[in-house]
Amino acid sequence: MRRADTRRDEGTREAGSILIVALIYLVAVGITVGALAGWASNDLGNSTRLGAVRSEQDAARSVAELAMQNIRYAPMLGSNQTLNASPPSYCWTTSPPNQPTGVSGIDGYSMNAWCSTTWNPTSAATRVVTISVCSNQLNAATCAATPYLKVVVTFDDYPPGGAAPISGSCTLWSWCGQGQTINAWIW
Repeated sequence: MRRADTRRDEGTREAGSILIVALIYLVAVGITVGALAGWASNDLGNSTRLGAVRSEQDAARSVAELAMQNIRYAPMLGSNQTLNASPPSYCWTTSPPNQPTGVSGIDGYSMNAWCSTTWNPTSAATRVVTISVCSNQLNAATCAATPYLKVVVTFDDYPPGGAAPISGSCTLWSWCGQGQTINAWIW
């Protein structure tokens, strides 16, 4: 009779060890699934945040390109405009200088571009314009000190093939912005 009791006890012990192994397996799988779910959730959050940053960069880039095209053909070299302006002046010819109206609605962002121009009319590098792009909530001085995007662009205001140096503004001979070189694009 003792042998039969011993066999029954061994069967019960094995069933208990199988349950413990199954429990360990379930806990390990649960931890793995939980870690993968947290990882996926974190990646989704990062994608959203990176998308917002990319949208803001696209808005700043668009405003900088708009300012470059505007000031390329309309140099704004008169008094109270961009010539050696410190703080820089508003880059648009359609609005008075230093008005914080900006460009709004680009990917949900409102940005402003402020320009300062160094003018050397007798050189092929006629105008070197520094464009500072920031949120339209910042004034010109603050934006120039810490811009979100800073672009330095050189314009050649002479006709293709060159011409004799002229000391006046390119608006006198209608060759404004014939050449353009982007010297720096700094985020």
